[in-house]
Order: sequence, then structure tokens, then C-alpha cells
Amino acid sequence: MSAPRSFSVTFPQLSFRELERYTASISVQGLRVDRVFVPEASAHPEGYFKKEWVLELSSSTQSAQLYFSVRSAQAGIVLLPPKTLKPARQATRSGFDLALAKRIEGLRIQSMATVPQERIVRLTFPHDLELVLVLIPIRPEAVLLEAGTLVASTRPTARNEGDPTFTPPTPRTLSDEQLRKIPFREEWIRSPESYARLWLQARDSAALALRAQRLETALRSRLESFERKKHSLEEQHQQSLKEPDWNAYGTLLQTHFYTKPTARDGFYELMDYEKNALVRILADPKLNLKQQLERFFHQAKRNRARLEETATRIQSLQEKISATEAALQALATAAGSTQIEELEKAQGLGTKNAPTNREQKRVAGFSGKQYTSREGLPILVGRNAGENLELTFKVARGNDLWLHVKGRPGAHVAILLPPKKTASLDTLLDAAQLCLLHSGGKDWGKTEVDYTFRKHVKKIKNQTEVSYTHNKTLVVTVDEERLKRLYENT
Repeated sequence: MSAPRSFSVTFPQLSFRELERYTASISVQGLRVDRVFVPEASAHPEGYFKKEWVLELSSSTQSAQLYFSVRSAQAGIVLLPPKTLKPARQATRSGFDLALAKRIEGLRIQSMATVPQERIVRLTFPHDLELVLVLIPIRPEAVLLEAGTLVASTRPTARNEGDPTFTPPTPRTLSDEQLRKIPFREEWIRSPESYARLWLQARDSAALALRAQRLETALRSRLESFERKKHSLEEQHQQSLKEPDWNAYGTLLQTHFYTKPTARDGFYELMDYEKNALVRILADPKLNLKQQLERFFHQAKRNRARLEETATRIQSLQEKISATEAALQALATAAGSTQIEELEKAQGLGTKNAPTNREQKRVAGFSGKQYTSREGLPILVGRNAGENLELTFKVARGNDLWLHVKGRPGAHVAILLPPKKTASLDTLLDAAQLCLLHSGGKDWGKTEVDYTFRKHVKKIKNQTEVSYTHNKTLVVTVDEERLKRLYENT
């Protein structure tokens, strides 16, 4: 397995010397704040960064965007050309965001300056308002205050951290020797345009790194799940191999059937003429001779089917493990958003209905059968009473879809849904087919399958059965093509 990819991105954060020079070189005095918004970051997994804003500025002669970030280790202020950044449609508006829009939109910036020997920027507005940006990397923040209250602890008008009080950093006095050690990188702040390019490049890289990190986390979680399932199946396979040769028992008992052998102490003692030896085989005292013979051949058939099924599933899981390891290897060398997007799509993680990390953990922890619909939604199936109850009351959540064959005992099936999402008819039909198949209804013809939200399913006290309400019904017959596609995505 490939080593984890490094996701650290270094931002061109300015020292207080550089910040003082930079803020003096950009002219925003007299510009009106037309709009405050959270900017879009298209490569970011969420589509935007938290703790950053844009003030859209204009006057009769010029327009610009004043961007600032108060993310830890990514704190800065940058003047950008107009329309460089767009509002993020999916961003939720915080209390600080709303307060900024309410209090400073429509006002003109009266001044912008730095606090001496500090990475703190102060923007003043009419009505005694002051926006203070603390750009110290380890504890950055943005605060809207009444003008002149920066000198002491005060209750801010608005603060991005939400604390009711704000205490400004204690002013420092640095010696000449300490001042000489403060970096001053002329190439960074040679012009506002050069610094803007540096910052936006770092921002794009950070967004892409977060997206790659999310993909790697999902792939490694998936890989762990596949390996865990494979290990469990290999143990089941070994246990099946250790079972007695039921077919040989049945054949030997069939050979002596008409002599009506008698079981003693839980065993039949029968002559194996091929080996020319007496052989002891298990005998169930509750069964007569015919029933015991049928039981041996049934156990032989069941064990043979179990061996074939586990071998097939182990092979399928090994193929998935190899594919996931290859995807991790490709991710380690992926250089751009296009390659990462292709990997997301190939792994079914780029669709809007792709399962989140939390949903993946729910899926990985379930002991029953697991399938994936065409639109990327997980469909889980219980194969016995224990798995049915586990699925319905431990794995599924209130607004997940739950299915059961109408009026018959059978498998519980659940479609796990992301928040505020629903399943298409195609996914419902996938789940109904699986419900019918795992309930033993392959030869039932047209069958009614009920579906409802999991929150409408209740356990009957002291029983393994359930009751449900608010259900709707699908009428389905077995569709081999649909089942084949689902098997391939198991």
C-alpha cells in the first residue's frame, strides 16, 4: 500500500514589517463596501473555505475586492482585482458574516493601517465602527468593534469566534536585534498583483490538497473495510473446509441403508468397503434413518455452496483491494484537479449522492450483504434474524428507506441516504429486487414489496419481528440483468 500523501501547503503570510509595507501600498480609503460574501473555492470538497470573506469595494473611479482570511496558519489580507472571486452558493452564512453585511455594507472605508510591530490590520468606517483583523498565524481572528476600543478588553459588535469579549494582543516592544530578524521579502510585496498571485496559488493548492485528503481518507477507509471482510471470509472458508465430508457420510449411510444400522452413543459404525475399515459417522438421535440421510446430503450441498460463495467473494474482494491500492498509488502522484476528479468518479466518490465518511463507517460495520446502486447509494440486506435487527435498529437511521416483502417473513433491506437526499425509482427497484431475492422469492412471480422510512418501523416486544406504517408498495418480479449489475458492485 502506498504511503500517505503529504497535504501541507505553505501560505505567503506576511511579517508585521511586510504587512505594514503592503497595506501602505494598497489604496482602499474612500471605497464603499457594496457587498460582503464568503468566496467560492471550486476545488475545495465543500466548495468554500470557512473563516474567510471578501469585501466588494467600489467608487466612481475604481473597484476592487478586499479578501481576508483568519484561518489558522493561513491568515492574511489581499487586495484583488474586481470579480476575481465569486460568492460560494453553498456556503452557510455565519453570525459574523451577517453582522458584517448588516453593519458595513454601504459604508466607505475611512482608513486602513496596521498596529505598530503587530500583524494586526484596522479598517475604520463611519458610525464609529472598526474592523480589526488579527493575522497572527497561531490565533487569527476578525472582530467588528466600536472605534477606539482596541486598547482594552471589550465586548465586540461581532466576532468570528463567537466569544462575548475580546482582548487585543498585548503590544510588544522589540529590540533592534529582534527587529533585524523579522523577515522582509521584497519579492512577495513588490506589487499588489504579485502578492495576490502568490496567495491565490496557495489557496488553490490548499483547496486541492483538502480534496485529495478527503479522497485518500475515503479510499483508505474502503481498503480497511475490504481487507476486514476478506479476512472474515477467509476464516469462514477455512471453517467450511474443516467440516466433515458430509457427502461421504451420506454415501456410506446410503450403502448400508437397507441393513438399517443402529446409532450408538451418537454415532453409526459402518463398514467402508473401499477402505476395508469401520468408520464412525455422526448420528442425530432426533432423526430417523431417512431423515439422517437427507440431512447429510443437505449439509454437503450447503457446505459446497458456502465454499463456492466464499471463494467467489474472496476473489471479488481481492480485485477491489487491488483496484483501491492502485487508486491510492495514482492519488499519490496526481498533480491537478482533473486527475483527482477522475479518481473520484472512478471510485464512485465524485457524485453528489456519494456516501460521506460517516455513512461509509456505518456500511463498513454491518455484517450482512452490501450492494451499491447505480447512483452510488449503499443498499444493505439482512440475511437472517440477527442481521435484520442489526440493520434496522443499529445501522439504519430515521430517514433511510426500509423495505420488506409484503405479508411474508423475509429479509430487511435499507437504502442509506445522505442528509436531505432521497433515492431515485431506479435505486428503489434495485433494493426491491434484493429484498425479493434474499427473502427466497426468486420463483414467486409478481410480488409486492413495501417500503417506508426507517423511523416508521417498530420492533414487536419480545419478538424478532417488526411492524411498520406509512408504507408504499412496489410490485416486482426478479430481473436477472439488474441483479447481475448489483452483484458486480457488491
